[in-house]
Amino acid sequence: MNIDLFKWNQTTISQDTSYFSPPVDMRQSVSEIKELPPFPATANKILKLASDPLADARKLADIIELDPLLATQVIRWASSAFYGYRGKISTPHDAITKVLGFDFVLNLALGLAALSPLKAPVDGIIGSRSLWIQALASTRLMAQIAKHMPQENQPNSQHIFLAGLMHNIGFLLLSHQFNREYNYLNNFIDANPTLAINSIENFAFGYDHTQLGAWLLQVWSMPKPILDIVFHHHNPNYRSENHQLNLLVFVNDYLLGKLGIGDAVNQVCPETVYEKLGINETECEQSLEQLAGDIDEIKSMVGALLA
Repeated sequence: MNIDLFKWNQTTISQDTSYFSPPVDMRQSVSEIKELPPFPATANKILKLASDPLADARKLADIIELDPLLATQVIRWASSAFYGYRGKISTPHDAITKVLGFDFVLNLALGLAALSPLKAPVDGIIGSRSLWIQALASTRLMAQIAKHMPQENQPNSQHIFLAGLMHNIGFLLLSHQFNREYNYLNNFIDANPTLAINSIENFAFGYDHTQLGAWLLQVWSMPKPILDIVFHHHNPNYRSENHQLNLLVFVNDYLLGKLGIGDAVNQVCPETVYEKLGINETECEQSLEQLAGDIDEIKSMVGALLA
């Protein structure tokens, strides 16, 4: 274990004297959870629509309109200056047909609906604002990087979007089920800004967000590629089905970390990752530079989502 993990100030970590002897072993507490948040009904309807050969913009809009908050989010998204549409977007159907397209809105609505019941404090490096910025930036950066991959290795575009949006869902579940420990971890991370977050998690709890997130998605019966990525995305050595998508998420998080975004700020990226993806580092850096110009707009969109 990196000796730097022990260089933390307990007063900074927590004012709660019950934490006089950290780390806190969460494994027993996790094993005692009797019930996880149910898969949201709207997300379930969208997931079923995704496999419907007769699915169209009208059917998708009808589902979205049943959830006023989701409908508002989709309309705000389509109205964003990023897309440059000069007309008025007043319905989800407008958003689909005039600006965003069916596939994009289906993936967006599925991700937003699935994440909606899991609440976390707004502030902090694993707070909802930071997680959403990383998620939205990931959906764009991963799509750009994937274009440089050999065509036969390029993951499914829907899987890319959902993996980008949902791969850190475990942090939200941590907050939802263990708010006290979540706050403890946030403070622990703040006190150790040079350390990798997943290392801190495992040291502090003997558990991390990848395990929590994968457990939730398994209960929700989410597509296996997304489940695999949620569980393995900090492991560049994972080799099985969906490993190309996993490596894409890994290098995405590493690159965003160079902008100070996300939970991989101190993550190291082996050169073999680029080789396995069939891309080069220069192409990735160019994609990151292009994304950097959109970060203010992404932050604005996150502000609208959290409003």
